[in-house]
Amino acid sequence: MEKEIYKSQIDTINLAKKYLKHRKKIGVDISISPFCDFVIWADCIGNEKIKLIRKKKYLSFDLVKNFIKEILSIFINSNYKLISSKLNKKKKYNIIYSYCSKENFEKNGSFNDRYFNYKSNKKKNIYWFLISLDNYIPAKIKNISIVYKEKGTINFLNFLKIILKNLCKKNFLDNTNYTTFTSNLFANYFYKTLKYYKFNVYLPYENRPHQNAVIKVAKQISKKNKIFGYYHRMPEPLQLEMIYKSNFLDKLYVCSEIQKKVFHRYFSWPSKKLEVINSIRYLKFRKRKDYIFLPYSIKNQNFFIEKLKTLLMIKNSNIKKHNISIHYLNKKNKKHINFKDQIKKISIKNNKKLDAPVILGEAGSVASEMLDTTGKVYHISNRNLNIFSQKIWKNIKVKKISESIFEYKKLTNKKLLNINGKKNNFNNILTKNKF
Repeated sequence: MEKEIYKSQIDTINLAKKYLKHRKKIGVDISISPFCDFVIWADCIGNEKIKLIRKKKYLSFDLVKNFIKEILSIFINSNYKLISSKLNKKKKYNIIYSYCSKENFEKNGSFNDRYFNYKSNKKKNIYWFLISLDNYIPAKIKNISIVYKEKGTINFLNFLKIILKNLCKKNFLDNTNYTTFTSNLFANYFYKTLKYYKFNVYLPYENRPHQNAVIKVAKQISKKNKIFGYYHRMPEPLQLEMIYKSNFLDKLYVCSEIQKKVFHRYFSWPSKKLEVINSIRYLKFRKRKDYIFLPYSIKNQNFFIEKLKTLLMIKNSNIKKHNISIHYLNKKNKKHINFKDQIKKISIKNNKKLDAPVILGEAGSVASEMLDTTGKVYHISNRNLNIFSQKIWKNIKVKKISESIFEYKKLTNKKLLNINGKKNNFNNILTKNKF
């Protein structure tokens, strides 16, 4: 079982690297193209592309579907605007490129960055360049730029310009899509806002195309500008989207030694660009032992229901007191709410409560969190790329309980995410990289 999972994941990594090398050779910007963005847990072009590469195929219905969605998104969602507060031209700035939504702002316009655990009113030489996730614009802003989308607008002219601009160019598909469009747009706004300044950039780095586009223009403004990425997430089974692509990133902060080793050994990150720190985002975790975590994307409810029943029968247990957690991006999704209700109806006549949390589908960061807090977690998945490999993640013991049902345990007390509970971790980074 372990050999099969390991081989499947290593083969996938090698195929992905080979594909990226070829695409780069023919002039594709692999750091921005959605065809090179292998997010295996999302319904996207990159996920479908790596599936096709593994099968030695070139086309599928899902790939075409996702590309059409990207094209239509240019037409429907391309009317972006920028609002900015003034900058002091004599100052050197620490720029934080991050995300925002209404819940992050206080009435006085102060911004709370959940990734860096930092408020925008703490230091005068920090300036936030934010991508709005809900298009909310506060009445007051200070030391902030926000890129947002005008609601209810369809920009056919933008759509036509993009198509005509790339029509005769090489690599048309890589350049004509919503991902590349927004990446270049955000980078252009960033350049126009900050082209006369000297700065360091900090960002919650996930190798997103728009992040890589901004990193590139930050270095175009001045090669002296330093770029610091912070990988805020916990270890996940196969972090394929994190294959090293951007030479412009000066340093990537990660939050455990095991994460550093995996990025270096399997995803080609230069060791000198990786530094282990304590988590900036997380101060502590609460134990969530009695939880069932639903997947980000639900394609087969019956599969998960049946496998969950099998797990309970094997363990002679019940989940009557388990909480059922919907992914935070799907809290209002009817399909996910319905799935939660279906799980609640599972009736297993065993008196013993299940002894660990359960993850359905993509393990994500939740599995690592559960291992650090409870020491054990069950995982139900039928895709090898979503399952931890003990050969890659040396501190996790993987046991197959039944078909598509796995048990993870920690082998040592070493943390998958370093947490010291202190609120000044980002301040320490700022001090260390002081101009």
